[in-house]
This record gives sequence, structure tokens and C-alpha cells, in this order.
Amino acid sequence: MNSTIAEDGQSETGSQRKILSKMAQNQAGVSLGRGMADPYVPVLAVVLGATPIQLGWLQAFVNLFPTVMQVPWGKLSDFLGRRIPFLAAGGVLSFGLYFFMIGAVSAWQLIIIVAAQMFIGSMMVPTWSALVGDVTTVKNRGSVMGKFFAISSFASLIGTLFAGSVIPANDQTAMDFAVPFCIAGLSGIVGSVVLYEVYEVKRRLFASPKRIFAFSLKSFIFISDLTENKNYRNLVTLNTAFNFIMSLIWPILVLTYLEVLHASPFEIGIMAVISTAATLFFQTKVGKLLDVIGPMPQILISRFAYISVPVVYALATQVWHIYAINAALGLATAMSNVAFFAYILDVAPPEKKGEYFAVYNTMIGVATFVGSIIGGYLAYFFLDYYGGNWVLGLGAVYAISAFGRAAGSVWFFKLKDPVRYPDTLRGVIKKAIAHYHARLS
Repeated sequence: MNSTIAEDGQSETGSQRKILSKMAQNQAGVSLGRGMADPYVPVLAVVLGATPIQLGWLQAFVNLFPTVMQVPWGKLSDFLGRRIPFLAAGGVLSFGLYFFMIGAVSAWQLIIIVAAQMFIGSMMVPTWSALVGDVTTVKNRGSVMGKFFAISSFASLIGTLFAGSVIPANDQTAMDFAVPFCIAGLSGIVGSVVLYEVYEVKRRLFASPKRIFAFSLKSFIFISDLTENKNYRNLVTLNTAFNFIMSLIWPILVLTYLEVLHASPFEIGIMAVISTAATLFFQTKVGKLLDVIGPMPQILISRFAYISVPVVYALATQVWHIYAINAALGLATAMSNVAFFAYILDVAPPEKKGEYFAVYNTMIGVATFVGSIIGGYLAYFFLDYYGGNWVLGLGAVYAISAFGRAAGSVWFFKLKDPVRYPDTLRGVIKKAIAHYHARLS
């Protein structure tokens, strides 16, 4: 018997626990699949002979579709009054494309497959958030999301470690990725299909021509949100520019791993695991701190901390250098995750919170799409200029990103907290020091 979602988000038959169980199974299957394949897609691209330019396009599509398409997919889901079909169909189709990736014979074929996967899979992002809203209440939403996040992170880590241990350390071919990519596809498909056991109550669909036209127009036109709120406009402008600068180096990270540090797939997997684990460790702690001091101190700390990334990558000579920076950045990443989310909630009108997040994500997606492409072309230019020297060629791009991040970080001082919080970072530090001295005495 299928579980049922009622109109008010409660289970009509008292089976909400079963609904949440199916959603947890979905998160486990989907995250296991993504963790098993996604960190190694750039490695497969290099095995297929990808140039820095092609790696730039690969990263660009990964950046673009999951953010830009959230607005139309999310509004289409609201328009039709359905969540499960988007999640199930998007999961089955997008994870099925992992099977095609191992059959790619060139880097451009792989890039096209990844672009298609990102486009189709992007329908799962806003509809998952909407489904969580449908089946939870204000009283249990935080705890339910915490459990889903923990399940998702743990499954992703297991998948990454497994794939890294299966893929050969040296002289890989495309078929060496077959086992993890096939398991990833199957895991994601099974995790998506299980949601069909959750039955949504049918909603009446009013599809007049006027309503369809209004939906089509509003799905893509939302720039007015940037002009009506000064604090929001400043945030979007500054962080869009900063993410553009950050994304310049994203396509070439895998080249540093493989060509400079000669890292094995397992070592690349360890890098991802350390980064995720460090972020998880700090996530709840910075969330509690944010409730006291507000988002601005954490925004500034995270922006300045990210200056260190291109510096370390440019100077790294051993794999453990990347391990160290990933562990150290766990705090900055955790701060970034909660601070920008909280700032948008502080400045957004209650009736437009969804639109504000959609516009913000879309602008970031477009900026990182362009930045990744430009980063790939810059790496190609500098590698040619320095005669194929990986350290100097990639180092030039890292230098540009480092200077850009430093300049961009300073501009974040323009942002101000629109809401008063109980204390300041300086006040919290003084109280902590006073408490420490009191304990010693």
C-alpha cells in the first residue's frame, strides 16, 4: 500500500514515518551514486585526452544547469502540483547517463553527456526541497533535514572511497571506470524509483492559456528582485563576482592532482572525503554561532579564507598539502553554507523568499559557467606560453585567482547586517577569553 501525502503536508493514513523512510532511502541511493562517480568524471575526461579548454567547458556545464534551471523546474513543479514525477524521472534519466559516460570515446562526447545529465538532473533540486516542505511541519523540519543531510553525506563518502579503491592508480582507460559508474547509475535509479511508493494527492490543474503564458514568462523573468532591495542587490553582485573569480581555477584542479602531484584516484577520493568531513564537523557549530553574531562576520571570514586555495595549489608539491588545505577550509565552507543562506532570509520579504534564493542561485550559476570556461582558456594559453610546464602554466591561473579573491574579499566590507543580532564576534571572543581566565583562576 502506497504512502500518501496530504494537502497540508500530513499523512492521511498516519504513515508519515514511512514517507520519510522512503525519502531517506532516496537520499542514500542518489548520494551513493553521485559520490561514487562525480569526483571522478574530470579524471575520466583527462583519461580521454581532455585539454584545459575542454575541462573548462565540462566544469561550466556542471556549474550552470543545477542553478539556472532551478527556477523553471521549480515553478513547473508548483504549476503542475507534482513533486514525485520530477524526482523519479529526473533521477532515472540522469543516473542512466552514467552508463553512457563509460562508452565515451572522446572528451567532447563526455562533456555533452555531462551537460545532458546536469540539465535533466537539475529538476530534482527544487522539487526535492518542495517535497520536504510538503511532508514536514515547522516543528520537525530542522531535525528531518538534519537526518537527510547526514544520510546523504555518509552515503556520498562511502561511494567516493569505494570508487577510489576500485579505479587503478596508474595508466587508466575508460573501462577502468565501468564498475563504479555502473554501480552509481544503478544506485541512483533504484533510489529514484523507490519514491514512486509515495503517492501524491491529485491537485486540480487549471491550465488556461493566460495562466500558461504567465508561467512561461515568470519562470525566466525575475530581474526586478535585484532592483527593489539594496542589501540583496549588493550581496548578489559581490558574491557573483567573487564566485566568478573562484571558478577560474575549478577546471584545472584535476590537472594539478594528476600532472603535478601525480595523485591516484584513491588519493583524489580522500581529498573529497576530507573536505566533506571537515565541513560536516563545523556545520552545526557555526550555525549556533550565527544565531548569536549574525551572518556578516562569517561571510567575511569565509571570503578571506578562500584566498588561500589558489596559493596552496600553486605551491603544492605533495598530496598531503591538498589534504591539509581541504581540512582547514572545512570551517570556511561551513560558514559560507549557513551565512549566505541566513543573509538572504534576513533581507528577503516573506512572500518572496523562494524567488530571492532562485535569483541568487541563477546569478551564481551563470557567473561560474563563464568563469570556468575562461579559466580553461587561460590555462591553455599559459601552458602554451610556458612551453607545457604544468607548474608555471597552472600557477599563472592560480595567481590571477588569488589576486582576484583578495580584491573581491575587501569589497564585502560594503555589506551590512540588515538585522540586529544579540552579540558581535568581538564580544563573543572577549567573553570566551574571560570565561577561560575565570576557569584558570
